[in-house]
Amino acid sequence: MLYAHTKLSTDTGALLPEGEWQTLDEHLNNTALLTRIKAQAFGADGLGHAAGMLHDLGKASIAFQNRLKGSSNPVDHKSAGAIESYHRYGRFLGKILAYIIFGHHGGLPDDVSDGQSRGLSNVLENKDNYTIEYNAVTYPIESCMPRQPVANSIQQKAMYFSMLIRMLYSCLVDADFLDTESFIQPEKYYQRIKSTKPIEELIPQFNIKKNELLSRSNKRPIDILRKDVLEKCLNAGSSPKGIYSLTVPTGGGKTLSSLAFAFEHAKTHKDIKRIIYAIPFTSIIEQNANVFKQIFGQEAVLEHHSNYDVSDDESDVNRLACENWDAPLIVTTNVQLFESLFSSKPSKSRKVHSMANSVIILDEAQMLPESVLLPSLSALQCLCANFGATVLFCSATQPAIKPEWIDGIKPHEIIPDPGDLYIKLKRTNINKIGNISDSDLAARLISYDQVLCIVNTRKHAKKLFELISDNAGVYHLSALMCPAHRSLTLAGIKENLMKRKKCIVISTQLIEAGVDIDFPVVFRSLAGIDSIAQAAGRCNREGKQKAGQMYVFKPEEGLPRGWFSRMAQYGEEILSEYDDPLSPDAIEQFFRLRYGLGANLDENGIMGNLIKGVDNISFQFREIDEQFKLIKSPTFSIIIPYNNEASQIIDAAKNSLYPGSYLRKLQKYSVSVYEYDLMKLKEKGVLTELCENHYLLTVNELDFQNVYSDKLGLVVDYEMEVLIC
Repeated sequence: MLYAHTKLSTDTGALLPEGEWQTLDEHLNNTALLTRIKAQAFGADGLGHAAGMLHDLGKASIAFQNRLKGSSNPVDHKSAGAIESYHRYGRFLGKILAYIIFGHHGGLPDDVSDGQSRGLSNVLENKDNYTIEYNAVTYPIESCMPRQPVANSIQQKAMYFSMLIRMLYSCLVDADFLDTESFIQPEKYYQRIKSTKPIEELIPQFNIKKNELLSRSNKRPIDILRKDVLEKCLNAGSSPKGIYSLTVPTGGGKTLSSLAFAFEHAKTHKDIKRIIYAIPFTSIIEQNANVFKQIFGQEAVLEHHSNYDVSDDESDVNRLACENWDAPLIVTTNVQLFESLFSSKPSKSRKVHSMANSVIILDEAQMLPESVLLPSLSALQCLCANFGATVLFCSATQPAIKPEWIDGIKPHEIIPDPGDLYIKLKRTNINKIGNISDSDLAARLISYDQVLCIVNTRKHAKKLFELISDNAGVYHLSALMCPAHRSLTLAGIKENLMKRKKCIVISTQLIEAGVDIDFPVVFRSLAGIDSIAQAAGRCNREGKQKAGQMYVFKPEEGLPRGWFSRMAQYGEEILSEYDDPLSPDAIEQFFRLRYGLGANLDENGIMGNLIKGVDNISFQFREIDEQFKLIKSPTFSIIIPYNNEASQIIDAAKNSLYPGSYLRKLQKYSVSVYEYDLMKLKEKGVLTELCENHYLLTVNELDFQNVYSDKLGLVVDYEMEVLIC
């Protein structure tokens, strides 16, 4: 008898006898069935079945069976199935399967070795060295042929075949994990299955919210416009699958209207399984997730981002769903979404098949980085054309996407006349005041009863705040304050605004990222037009005045260098050429400049890399994984003992075998810093490591205010400017 997995007794922890192990037959057949079911979503069920049947063929070897019985000799159980698939199915289908099978534990390989790890070609060249005794029952070649790609260009053909491999890989990895889990940890498996909700169960709750929004009093013009946007999204939801855009000025109700589109789309297209709502910043993901949880309930919404750790000792159903996105409504970040699509690692790739037959909403679509814009758009187009997805680009400042970037497709705009909507929703005048010194700016700010000033760097925010901090009602906001601290500060700001008390706020770009706040006057340091538009969204947001006033200025310290300086230069050009720099025409021109001469929209040549290998199905998956990064500089979390609750959670984490399982609870007490700030804090001796990339701020009570200020947040000795929210 051949076996796939052993099992330990839940009572004694001892190895159970062979008769209670999982047989290889059972595991291969179970995995093949699960992989086949998952791959049916994109017409590759035959290939999925073959991948499942062949993936653990190497476990039929004497060496592996001896390992199950206690041998410590290492065994390669991946190569045998990869080689057998190549032998059975040939250079095309066989190679597709070989990538999937060889990578199902260690990750998708490069085809050509990088000199450090084996390439797939090296493995397949050694096929004569393997003798397979086990006869896995697979489908004939004709039944395994995938659908022909819907692709009008070599770029999309290359993206399709690489994505097909990724999708099948994701199906196999998930199926393998699930079957293994059902045998070894059946309680965990059944909790996962029991907790999974179909999207149909959320529709009644959504209908209640929809009817509530539609029946609201329309006393104010802005309420009428928001209702109109909602109705247009509901109407568009019954349209065919594809690529859509929703261009609505800030304050026009994009969040719930885009969700309305997605649910109507799911009602129309019965094969849609989930809605994926992607946000550019972790700083606002919890805010949006909470809005959705109020409608659908805590368990229905999966929140997944860098601070939501999946740990082995955690049984919470949301954490289980994070592994494969088996949930009807997912709120995540652009980083999670796109880096999973281009990852070679099993843990990240496991969720990719869940993007098939989904509605993907990209909130603040203009925030997609230029350096990976072409591969990002190509991947989205491929998901729509070949894997049953629909994509909705949501923005007040819609990026000027050229059809040739998405295989000749032009996104369908839901709002028939965005220009007319902009005019109707316009609530703010933009004023250009040119260069201004910090002292003059400070004097202007304290002359107002209520005013918001947004600057480009933490250093400048700190400097301005210190110039006016002796005045009443002055606040500072930046991402150097942990979320709990920022929430408390924002509550104080909103209370002052509501009671019409003195309220002067100095903030970084952080406040532009979806913070629902309303000032009569806003000052904004020169930036790209997209950033200026976001700042304008905090001015007269609710239309309480005839017109809010926003002033764009050039700071005396100048602008941050590099990319940001280029965006500000384009912003200045638009400000000088257009009477209204936030009109749709002005925004379109800004993006033409941004994506024009000098912009590198595929910095690492990822599309060229894929095109080069398409004819021979020769892809460098590990190499592309390294190349595709939405955030170039990694960040590290500093956990702040901000209050008693934070200190209690920190103590529990320090005493746990699985400290990472506490990161979710500690998210609201965490500050993200770049490596050079981390080094400075380490030099001060104020950090201890909790787990990978997460540190505890460790100072005594007397020194705490020196390192973490109740006004400014984390205090770091700046030698470089930090352009960050």
